[in-house]
Amino acid sequence: MKFSDYQALARRTQRTDLKPGEKLAHAVCGIASEAGEIAGIFQKSMQGHVVVRSDLTKEIGDVLWMLAELCDVFGFDMDEVANENIEKLKKRYPEGFDPEKSIHREE
Repeated sequence: MKFSDYQALARRTQRTDLKPGEKLAHAVCGIASEAGEIAGIFQKSMQGHVVVRSDLTKEIGDVLWMLAELCDVFGFDMDEVANENIEKLKKRYPEGFDPEKSIHREE
């Protein structure tokens, strides 16, 4: 599935009655909340709990949904966002990740 296809399908389940500022707050707070749920899975693993793959994929999916909503707030196409990110990484690490380039990068 393309990100833009996912974004269109996710849009069907977004609230339509929110004002732009409310939708932005919902997306940003939702990203933080869902990322916290992912962190919680791994925090529990440090207490001996097993990381259940399906629990993790569900939470990652929730983050993805919130990112789709955030992109919608600004009129971004998720395919374009993903492509821009890959191009940035190609420039930063043309031969693949390098710890030295990460530590001493110009940005």
